Amino acid sequence: MFDVRRLETLLEVARTGSFAGAAEALHFTPSAVSQQMSALERATGVLLFDRSARGVELTRAGVALRDHAEAVVARLAEAEVELEAIGGMAESRLRFGSFSSATGAFAGRAFRIFADRFPEADICFVDGEPFETLKAIGDNELDLAVIFELDEWPARIDYRGLSATTDFPVDSIPLFDDPYLLVLPEDHPLAANGSLTLEETEGERIFVAPPWHRDLEKAYGAAGLEPKLDFSCRGTGFEALQSFVSAGNGLTLMPSLALGWLRLGLTARHLEGAPVRHVKTAAPARGHRSSGTLSMIEILVSLTEGLAISGATSAMGSSESILEPSTPG
Repeated sequence: MFDVRRLETLLEVARTGSFAGAAEALHFTPSAVSQQMSALERATGVLLFDRSARGVELTRAGVALRDHAEAVVARLAEAEVELEAIGGMAESRLRFGSFSSATGAFAGRAFRIFADRFPEADICFVDGEPFETLKAIGDNELDLAVIFELDEWPARIDYRGLSATTDFPVDSIPLFDDPYLLVLPEDHPLAANGSLTLEETEGERIFVAPPWHRDLEKAYGAAGLEPKLDFSCRGTGFEALQSFVSAGNGLTLMPSLALGWLRLGLTARHLEGAPVRHVKTAAPARGHRSSGTLSMIEILVSLTEGLAISGATSAMGSSESILEPSTPG
């Protein structure tokens, strides 16, 4: 009755709220997803979806099957990991992921150190947003990833505000906090200050985007301020928002790890109460840890231990590092 692929498709439909969304996530056609779900309904003998022009919603039966499907898929992933461990396969490989600014700052170096230390290991690297690499961990496609999350934006949530993964357990080790800085033209009056308060920026237009906009809104709200937050640029990359700043249209924020991509003519300043990315490792919360996974965790902790993120900088070339050794006091 239950085909695992159909159950996985059901979970994607439930997550995205539409056959088209599930098709995009699974690299299928919407027609193929619809046919799979119709076949699943025929096999179970119950209606699993309420279909409408706005999308699909799970029926009571659909919710029940989704809950069981989450458990089934999670247990199968655990079985795959355990069998690989028993067979020794996991000990000879490392499937490692990170997000771009962390890769540029330290994860790329960690990958090279691991490769030099274990030249016979089968290693691969995946670059992606935290919600993408977390999903890959849940699907047993990655053994370990460097991720980040914010106070108001969990790592599992994609930039549309949807949960990208089922709620499988993950073990994490905090590495460091990565604060957002205010990005502004070098000749802007506020650039004369080494550090800024939220009150000083209240009259400025600030271009915001997921996933950090919620934390910034909360900070301004807690301060009783009404900032000019501009949501018109929906890009999640840093280049698009910087282009607006370079054109004199307003200001924006960038995390310190990303300042290697700061445009010439722009500068960054510490902003009191700005969002902070909590950078950490993530691995499946399962009993077995391969020697490769444990070694990479050790390398990552060693590379980031005692490091602090600089709070202000002038325009920097992409080759400069913004991770600095911390000093006492």
